[in-house]
Amino acid sequence: MNYLTIGALILLTIVALPYLFSAFKKLNQYNMPFLKAFNPMCSPASYEAALLKKSLSPITLEMETKQMAGFINHWTAKFENKQLNAVDVVLLNEQLAVGNTQQVNGILALHPDALNMYNEINKGLTAIETEKIAVQTQAAAIVN
Repeated sequence: MNYLTIGALILLTIVALPYLFSAFKKLNQYNMPFLKAFNPMCSPASYEAALLKKSLSPITLEMETKQMAGFINHWTAKFENKQLNAVDVVLLNEQLAVGNTQQVNGILALHPDALNMYNEINKGLTAIETEKIAVQTQAAAIVN
């Protein structure tokens, strides 16, 4: 071997040894899997965060499931008990205006009569809105 090769090996050893020692430290001290310990992008903090996220996953899934079940039960009860009112229709119309058409369509798909109830109340609201606009127009004409 010539001096250039020996120098390159010494330089490689100087660079690689601290990395290997830190990887073995992560492997022993933090009980990381072998491949994660040698991954320079995986720090002990990120590994612990991944473990915490993994352990909390069933709890968050259960909370989301309960929240979704409550949401479905709330709207289903409104449709089954014929308790859908103008405030609910205005809320659904606001959701449509924002662009949440899939959510509104999902809510209205919960019950067979939901779309009919919604359309019926919405027609009444539309009539009230057009009457309100007509009254405002007349009032503006009188003022001018």
